[in-house]
Amino acid sequence: MADLYQDVPTRDQIQLRAYELYLKRGGEDGRDVEDWLTAEAELRNQHSSSIGRFDERDDSQQKPRTLAASSGSKNL
Repeated sequence: MADLYQDVPTRDQIQLRAYELYLKRGGEDGRDVEDWLTAEAELRNQHSSSIGRFDERDDSQQKPRTLAASSGSKNL
């Protein structure tokens, strides 16, 4: 079950992204909480997206379709 949480953003990752956001808007002070929350949300969304891609890969392990079934054409 530890593997489930390995891609959750760490404090260091959030801190780095928040700092990038701070620099991106010119180093304006007073928006540190907003930067932190934005960074955390971005990184969590990236994690959620990667979980979705993993689930799609699992679907590809289903029984392969035949050429005729996958192409919708006449039997060859």
